[in-house]
Amino acid sequence: MTDITKNAQLVPVQEFRRMDADGDGSVDLTDFLRAPHRLLAELGIPEESDKGRALLEANETQWRFLLSLGDADDDGVLSADEYVAARTSPDFRSPDRPGKGEVCRTLFDLLDRDDDGSLDQDEFLRAAEFLDMPTPDARAYFDELDTDGSGRISPKEFLKAVKRFYTS
Repeated sequence: MTDITKNAQLVPVQEFRRMDADGDGSVDLTDFLRAPHRLLAELGIPEESDKGRALLEANETQWRFLLSLGDADDDGVLSADEYVAARTSPDFRSPDRPGKGEVCRTLFDLLDRDDDGSLDQDEFLRAAEFLDMPTPDARAYFDELDTDGSGRISPKEFLKAVKRFYTS
């Protein structure tokens, strides 16, 4: 395995470890939905609200697609190897992937508390806190993303932030 291949697999391995909270070596739907459930609870947004349902449904769509790519033994759970295979599959990166970008869009909508179509710094800092990003770093990152100096970031800028978080 080349260094490039090893590095490309590092992020999915880290994701897998975060999701496998019980340490049983596999991730099931409950594990996969733990983070969105926790986020909704921390933000005080009911799971049955429109925004709560949208976030959970987007994550469930992503889960079903991951299973279709990686669940080699059809047991409804993903081992670390199966998860890495699914996440590094060219089909996962496809622009035609079911639900592509939907998790990020629903997360953005969830954080956009005033529903104005953008995130101000306070809204962005809430997301950063959930991701355990230190506040000074999050403020600096917000300023970097806010390229026009408006004090707000767009959905496109937010997507860039999420991609960068998961690939750095």
